[in-house]
This record gives sequence, structure tokens and C-alpha cells, in this order.
Amino acid sequence: METPLITIIVPVYNVIKFLPACLDSLRKQTYPKCEFLLIDDGSTDGSGVSCEEFTKTEPRARVIHQQNMGLSEARNTGIREAKGDYITFLDSDDTIAPDCISYLFFLARKYQATMAICGIKETTLKNKEILYAAEYPEKAMSTEETLGRMLREEGFTVTAYAKLYHKNLWQGITFPAGALHEDLGTTYKVVERCPRIAFGPEAKYNYVKRASSISSSDFSEKKYDIIRLTDEMCDDIEAKFPYLINTVRLRRMHARFSVLRQIVLVKNPDPSVVAMEQEIIKYLLENKKFVTKNPHATKRDKLAMNSLVANKNLFKIAWQIYSKIRP
Repeated sequence: METPLITIIVPVYNVIKFLPACLDSLRKQTYPKCEFLLIDDGSTDGSGVSCEEFTKTEPRARVIHQQNMGLSEARNTGIREAKGDYITFLDSDDTIAPDCISYLFFLARKYQATMAICGIKETTLKNKEILYAAEYPEKAMSTEETLGRMLREEGFTVTAYAKLYHKNLWQGITFPAGALHEDLGTTYKVVERCPRIAFGPEAKYNYVKRASSISSSDFSEKKYDIIRLTDEMCDDIEAKFPYLINTVRLRRMHARFSVLRQIVLVKNPDPSVVAMEQEIIKYLLENKKFVTKNPHATKRDKLAMNSLVANKNLFKIAWQIYSKIRP
């Protein structure tokens, strides 16, 4: 049977501490036809040099150096330059299991799908390991089921990584330049092009949450991108898949709670952040039924909403307590 070339796109920027483990996980891949495409996005800590050294002993690897333009543009460069029939993404401070690519391609071929998704193992800030997909069975999914599960985070999320794509799916789709949470603006567009998506629960992607990561770093107004990109995604999905209305509504609320829980911890916020906070709270309270009457809302969702309805300070206290007890 045909064994297509698969390109693993790895954006690299100032990750010298974590890069060796990432590169080692590439070298150990068991899939027989891989291309490791390392996009050095203007690193200043020697990461680019390490990538070049890697190519000297790894013939499957190729390095592209560019000026620093951010994660989105690094991934976009990788998509343009990839030689593989399929592509996947790996963040340079993460690793993948030796059989990750083999497993993803096995799923795609088994279910005759142009996209495949595997499970993720997350190591939290408290060094706890979480397997997000373990409770879900292997299966082929329709476009609508995949979008619904992705928005509700049932076994997988909107992240670009831990997924295998036929390269043709990305024609005309690019990651939004300069945006945080750029996956929100892209992954769903690719899913919409797939009538069948393969899912497997085995955790083949190893994500390590770090205090310096985008998702856990200090608040900045750029974090508002999560709301903007979520609304764009939800507008599109709601128009095309009206049966997902409850899921879409809940996802809009999740985006706002995500930003709000960071804002309330900011000490001495400037006027623009205060205005943002007021806008978010107004939206949440005006649309509280999107949580309280939503069949997909969890106990955590309802706790967050009920505490906010009581007052902002109670919401802040509830979030601080939850942050301490979660893994």
C-alpha cells in the first residue's frame, strides 16, 4: 500500500531549554516517511543553531530561518513549504510519542478520512498528568459531530496539534497573523471541509503547561483575541450548523469567562482593561441563560455564572479557590 510523506511542522522560537526533548521525539518516529520541517522564527537563544545541528544527524529534517513574525506566521511558512501529502503540527516545547504519526495515519486510513485526531496527555503546572480523551471510543465522526465535540472539548480541542491533515485541506486557510489563540481562527475551517474525521483516544501528543505559556501568562489586552476569534468561529458554525446552537452559545460564554477570570486578578488595571471587564460582565449577565438553561453546561459553568450573578468579588473568590484545587 502507498506510504505518503507526512510533514511535521515545528515552529521554533527561543526554546533552547525544551528543544532537545522535542527533537528527540521527532527522531524516534516509527512512521517510515516523515519530513521534520523546523521553522526558526528569529530565535536569539541558539535554538536556530540547535536546529541546524539536528539536520546534520537527521536526514529527515529541514530548517527554514525567518525573521521573528510570531507563531501564526511560522506555521503559515511551514504549510507553504511542506513537501508532505499530509501535515501535522508540533509545538517546540512539547513532544510526541514514537508512534504518534503512525497512529494518526492508521486512523486516517482505517476510516478513509482526510483528517485524524489523537488524544493528548497534559502535564499541568502542578505536575499532574491528565488524559483528556481516555473515556471516548475510537470512531469516525461527521463534520457536525466533530465541531460539536471540539467546541465542548469532549476528548479534543481546537488546538492545531494532535491532528493529522491532508495538506489540500489548508488551501486558502492561514493562521491569523499577530493573534493569540490563533487556532480558534483556523482549525474549525479545516474541519468544515471534512465530511469524515477519524478519532482515536490514545494520547500520542504530550503537552506540558508552563507558567510562561500564552494560556497561563500574565494578562494583556491581546488576550481579548480569544473572544474576538471565538465569536468569529461561532458565527460561522452557527450559520452553517444551526443544530449546534446550544454548544455555540456555551462556547461564547466560556471565552468570556476565560478572559474575565484573568482580568479580576489584575492589580490596578488601567481604564481600558476596566472597560473590557465591564463589557464582558454585561454580556455574561445579559445572556446568563446560555449557561443556566443550557443542556451542555457543566457544574463548573453554573458555579461560575451563579457566583458572577451574586457579585464580581464572589466570582473572583470562587475562581481563586478553584485554581488552588484543580490539578
